[in-house]
Amino acid sequence: MPKLVGMLRLLETRTGQVVGVRPGPLRLYVFQPDDLRVCLTADMLRRVGLRLRRRVLTTAAHTADHGWLGIPPMEAGDPLPGAVGVGNLTSGASVGVAAWSSPQTAGTEPAALRLALLRRRYREEAHLGPEAVSAAAADLARWRDRVAAWATGPSRPIHAPYAEETLAALCDDLDVPRALEVLDGLMDDEDVAPGARLETVLQLDQILALELPAAIGTR
Repeated sequence: MPKLVGMLRLLETRTGQVVGVRPGPLRLYVFQPDDLRVCLTADMLRRVGLRLRRRVLTTAAHTADHGWLGIPPMEAGDPLPGAVGVGNLTSGASVGVAAWSSPQTAGTEPAALRLALLRRRYREEAHLGPEAVSAAAADLARWRDRVAAWATGPSRPIHAPYAEETLAALCDDLDVPRALEVLDGLMDDEDVAPGARLETVLQLDQILALELPAAIGTR
């Protein structure tokens, strides 16, 4: 498994090159606060930045609140010096988010929609049919059940190789699909103690925000 990657690297829309984000505070500017996928991408960048112990400052073209999808409110403000712009592919943003569509989401658990979107790389189009959201909901139920079962036993230290591999994927131009594959592998890895799997999953969920501990206490 790869070593921990401490630098966030992103595809620069203007140059087509993957470049490292400068050290220091991570400043984000959201071009389209009404676009859920743009805001989700900015939220993932914010969460990865915090995991890397960087101060994160976010401003947006106007205020918006997508708290139902696990995204903190967007506050209006001008781009801060050196800000990483996040927007759709035609916005001129440095991080270009591809188009997306989804079926009617009424009655859909927000975390299932979030997971279905995260399974597509942010710079690739995501046209989610009902089956994609249903599959995400089924996986969430399965993962939460396992987390609840592990929580009934003793805790163990985080399993460093899995934690490092997931963070390495997230630092590699937000390769969330790869991080989710690693998460799924951890769920089934019987060579890792349940308590270690629990703590590793809980740490990763601080970034993914899929409410994986939701079933703890129900077993």
